[in-house]
Amino acid sequence: MHKFRFLFCIILVVFSQACKKMKNQFELQSGDLLFSVGNDNSELLGAIQNTTGQDKEIPFSHVAIVSIENGKEYVIEATDPEGVIKIPLEDFFKKTATLNNGHAIAVGRVKKEFEYTIEDAIKNAEKHLGKGYDYAYSETNDEFYCSELVRFAFLDSLGKPIFEPLAMSFKDPATGEIDSYWVKHFEKLGKPVPDGEPGTNPADMAQAPVIEIVHKYY
Repeated sequence: MHKFRFLFCIILVVFSQACKKMKNQFELQSGDLLFSVGNDNSELLGAIQNTTGQDKEIPFSHVAIVSIENGKEYVIEATDPEGVIKIPLEDFFKKTATLNNGHAIAVGRVKKEFEYTIEDAIKNAEKHLGKGYDYAYSETNDEFYCSELVRFAFLDSLGKPIFEPLAMSFKDPATGEIDSYWVKHFEKLGKPVPDGEPGTNPADMAQAPVIEIVHKYY
């Protein structure tokens, strides 16, 4: 009996190490999407998670695009307050929350029929480097929030986004009313809350039918 338990323990250890090795061997590709949760405690992060991710496994609050250049891994993203930037992959990981001793990042990859969009998606995203963060969450201006940048980077052969827009929600699920953070946010901008207007968010984009989740770092 003791011999059986000993062998069982060895098998568990070997299996655990094999899984860890497989996890570490995962290779990112250009055009991969990194869905993540930030490690800061900002009101903006909390409001995004509260109004868009409550019914998801992980309330992703951010998404970025991987670009591999001469063997080096970068991330193109639209983030507060910098706007549209490109940073080394390791810097992206540093600002991501941890979960289960790993980073709270899931990797999305466009399905085979949309692979042709990847090369131009990188170029499209890079065209917007230096532009401001879209605090108005509007598709009609020349600024971008994270999932908006992704949506307008990945275009089909007709020049249309492969990610369909969704009706944006700024409501607190618990009350059904506009979240107080967003009320104050848009009052400062002098704009009405665009609840119901077309847009995107990372939590729903992670479940879009044009991609599949191919890896999780947590």
